[in-house]
Formats: sequence, structure tokens, C-alpha cells
Amino acid sequence: MIQLQVLNKILRDKDPSLIILNNLDESYFSDYRSEFLYIKNHLNTYGNICDLTTFLDVFPDFEVIQVNESDRYLIEALIEDKNRRYLAENFNKIRTLLLNDKTEDAVALLKNAADDISKAVAIQPVDIIKDTSRYDAYLERTQDFSKYYVTTGFKELDAIIGGWDKEEELATIIARSNQGKSWVIIKCAVAAAQQGLNVGIYSGEMSERKVGYRVDTLLGHIANGSLIHGNSAIQNEYKKYIDEIKDKVSGSIKVLTPQMINGAAGVTALRAFIEKEKLDILFIDQHSLLEDDRKAKTPVEKASNISKDLKLLQVLKRIPIVSVSQMNRTKSEEGSDLIDLSQIAQADRIGQDSTIVIGISRDKKDNNLMRLQLVKSRDSENGKILCYNVDLNKGIFTYIPDEKDTKSAEDYSTRYYEQPSGEDVF
Repeated sequence: MIQLQVLNKILRDKDPSLIILNNLDESYFSDYRSEFLYIKNHLNTYGNICDLTTFLDVFPDFEVIQVNESDRYLIEALIEDKNRRYLAENFNKIRTLLLNDKTEDAVALLKNAADDISKAVAIQPVDIIKDTSRYDAYLERTQDFSKYYVTTGFKELDAIIGGWDKEEELATIIARSNQGKSWVIIKCAVAAAQQGLNVGIYSGEMSERKVGYRVDTLLGHIANGSLIHGNSAIQNEYKKYIDEIKDKVSGSIKVLTPQMINGAAGVTALRAFIEKEKLDILFIDQHSLLEDDRKAKTPVEKASNISKDLKLLQVLKRIPIVSVSQMNRTKSEEGSDLIDLSQIAQADRIGQDSTIVIGISRDKKDNNLMRLQLVKSRDSENGKILCYNVDLNKGIFTYIPDEKDTKSAEDYSTRYYEQPSGEDVF
């Protein structure tokens, strides 16, 4: 019935926008394919919707009905009808594959079918001259900034980007091997937990125990090497820390590893992780250690698929997703390594899909000097470099200020919220 309603609405109103703005084609009209194509061809040829009389001369058996529903209802119902038919067809194919023990092919087909279904959104432009509701949103952000952003754990970075956007962030941290990117992403996770959030970490390489030791080092500044190697000299210090941690951190950090799910996680598994644990933010270490649910044959296609699926996951779940990715090469300019999007390993799509890309590098002469470069930022300044003196064994990051930026960073932390500091926790 919905297909008949939409065709009647188009013929009665003689308004082509319903077709054009919603990108309708014959796939939406399985029961009235010829009728729709006639209307569409007439529009393409003559620039208008044909008269009802002209249409009935060609299709005399077409049922003319009165339609009072809104355009939005009609389009959303039409898309739902198409999706139902499309999924039913694919579920039959999936069932056949499962009966033939082709589980991986069935999962890939299911993933593709889920991605291909149309989104039920009717076009409704907003007049931004008359609609000033954005001012109310701005005002609310000035009063409760942490409602919209998650601290990165680096107040100087927060001063530039505001923190991770709680609803629209797909961030990527890039670096070559052994530059400290896993430390940085765990530091970010710790800061989010200190903000009271339910944090998830997918660790594709490190065990949950080693991730835990890094969390302990960042929070308690207990020597990481002593934790890993079982140095008895720190036992009393560590016991005191363990007794206090639950009272000091209001959020949670939940770690998922490949060993827990019998293999590398794909984006489908990450979605299950988010939903089961009701995560507020997800950190992924790292992109190359994820499985492509579509089973691409080449590394570039695999990375592109994963990036596309992560972007869709972020849009669907509306939580920040922050992942680590390898960097494939560097360019030297004026004695320091400058990073750009072309240096992201595997696929250009990773940089394109990311709302923020942060590059990490260590100074060649002084390995304790770490640089965070804002390679890409959708809503703030690109190219900014922040420098830190780091002691990773103790989990200490000491900012080396650029004189002109010191005041803005201090002003930010005072205005919006008290920035958690690992040095002050225990």
C-alpha cells in the first residue's frame, strides 16, 4: 500500500522534489516498477511530473486514492518497506549459506546487507535564520562543558580541541613503532574513567594484565618495569594503591582482548562489546589488529573496510571511538618530523574518516621528548604541536609550554572542569 500511496502523492501534488531529494529509484517500487519508471522518464524528458490524466491513459488499472499523510511519513515508510524486502531476500541467502556450513560467507553477507540498507531519513532543511536553537546549545555548553566532551587527559590538547566529542568523534592516533602511542591511548582512557565514564579498551596485542599495569603506572606512578617483573620492593606501595583505586576512580575501564573472543575482533564484535558493557567511549589498540568482517583480500581494502565500518559504528552508537594506527613514513623538515595524513599506513580512508588525527613522535636526540601533533581536526586548529617530557616507566607526562599558549590552557581548565591529573591522584 505504501508504494501506491507515494505514487498517488507524486501525481496529485506534481512535486518532483519527493523523487529528487530522496533519490528514489525503481528499487523502492517493486509492485509498481513500470508506473514509477514512466513518471521518472517523463520528469527527465519534459522537466515535470505528468498529468494524472496522461498517466491513466497508459495505466488505466492504476488505483487512484486520496493521500493525506506527510512527506516525511511516506518516505520513511517507503524506505522501511524497501529495507524489509531487501533483508528478507538476504536472510534467505544467509540461511542457505549456514545450512552449507559457510559461516564466514554468511557473516560477510549479513554485514554487507546491514550496511546497504537505506537510512530512513526524510529531507527536512532547516532555516538557520529563523531557527536559532543553536544558541541554546551553545549556552548549555558554556554551563556544562563536560556534558558534551570527554577529556583527553592532556589539558593542553583539550584547550585546542575541547576534548573528544561525546557524539561525533572518530579519532585516530598515529605513530611509528615504539613511539608511545599505546601509552597515550591508555592515558586517554584513564582520564575518561576519572571523568566517571564507562570506558572500553580493545587491546589487540597486550594482555589485560599488561594494560592493567600501565593503568596502575599512569594513576599511581609505580614503576612499570617493577610491576611487570614482580619486583618485591614495591609490594607495600602497590598494595596501598590497589586498596585505594576503587575509591579514587569513579568510572570503569573494561578490557577486551583477542584471547577472550578466540581471535581478532571485527567491528561487529566491537559493537557487541559497546552494547553489552554499555560503554561511553571505546579505545582501539590498534587498527591493524582488527579483523575485516567483509574478508577483503588485500591489506588496503581490508583497512578501508574497517575504517568505513568504524565510522558507521560511531554514527550508530553515538559514542567517541579513538583508535591507534601505524605510520608508514616520515618527512624531515627544519630538524623535526612533521606528520601528515599521507603517512597513515594501509589506507587513505582512515584519515578521511577520522574527525581528529593526532601524530606522535619522539625526538631523535632526546627520547624523553614526545610531540603530539594535531594533524587533522575538524573543529579546531590543524598543525599545532604540543611537547611533553615523558617518563613512561613512571607514567609521567610533563608539558613543555610554548609561552603564548600557557595562558589559554590554564584558562580552559579553570573555566570548564577540574582536569584530572595523574600526579595528584595517589
